[in-house]
Amino acid sequence: MSRDAILDALLQATTENENMMWMLAAIRMASRPVQKEQLRDVTNALYKQIHPQAEEMPIRSRHLLDEAAAMLEGAALVHVAEVAKSKRYTLSHLGKELLIYRQQRLQEQNKRKEAGGQ
Repeated sequence: MSRDAILDALLQATTENENMMWMLAAIRMASRPVQKEQLRDVTNALYKQIHPQAEEMPIRSRHLLDEAAAMLEGAALVHVAEVAKSKRYTLSHLGKELLIYRQQRLQEQNKRKEAGGQ
């Protein structure tokens, strides 16, 4: 598989579970390890910042938090360090690469829309 094919597959998986992408972005924005207990708060805060009118947050329960965190961990998009009894999440190199790739794809789509609209 090519690099783009791998990143496309990961992007599709994280897009299907939108919580995963919000969590990745929140971890990147935090610029520090984020404890699992704080991950819900930073993710929902970022979502609220982007969508101020939203009434429903992406991470509404511990179940959704655990599910998305496990998928990110399983896909190697985050590093997990266990400190005492808590887990701390940071972006892995692959997670950073996926976010960059997603941004590039969005920019390409916007350029195509602009070119098609003229």
